Amino acid sequence: MKSIKAAEIAALDTKTVTLLDIRSKEESELYGFIGSVNVPFDEISSGLSKLPKDRPVYVLCRTGDLSAEVAEILEDRGYNVYNIEGGYAAYTVHRASADE
Repeated sequence: MKSIKAAEIAALDTKTVTLLDIRSKEESELYGFIGSVNVPFDEISSGLSKLPKDRPVYVLCRTGDLSAEVAEILEDRGYNVYNIEGGYAAYTVHRASADE
C-alpha cells in the first residue's frame, strides 16, 4: 500500500486528487479540509459511489489506522490510493511545530 506523511496534506490539490476523510461528520465539520469528501468509516461500504476512480484517493482518519484499512479495501477495488500516515493527529502535530 502506498502512503504519504501527514505533513504532505497541505500540498494536495483537491481539484486533481480526492481527499477522503473517514472521520465522523462532526470531526470533519470542525476540523476538516476544504475540498475533502467526508464518508465516515461506518458508512464506507455505501459511500464508495462518491469516489471517482479516475484520480488518486488519499485516505485520512484520526490516527492513520482505520485509513490504512480503507486504503487496502479501495486498492483491492482498483483505486489508486494512498494512506495518510498518522492521520489528522500527525497533521496537527506537524502544523504546531511549523507554527513555532
